[in-house]
Amino acid sequence: MNKTDIVKEKLQNSIYTLGEAIRSRDWTTLEVLDSEARQAIEEALESGSAPSEEVKDLLEELQTLYQGMISACQLERDRVQEQLTVSKRRQQAIENYQKSNKR
Repeated sequence: MNKTDIVKEKLQNSIYTLGEAIRSRDWTTLEVLDSEARQAIEEALESGSAPSEEVKDLLEELQTLYQGMISACQLERDRVQEQLTVSKRRQQAIENYQKSNKR
């Protein structure tokens, strides 16, 4: 197996595993896979010569996947932020109720 084939295999593996982790919203795994994908990208680009069309296509697919991952993470962040806001309001209401009952 030559270096280009190894690079293609690593990129394909990164695309598959990142896609699965995004679909399952497995944020812990995404963190690990992110560094593995970055390493595969570096290997694809470090050869000094222009990457093959297949590698370019895989890199584009990976870029699209990353954009989806960023969107999914932002949505999750917003969802968690909203939950925290609701929780803080409830806690504040409970505290106010408890204060009013002590009087």
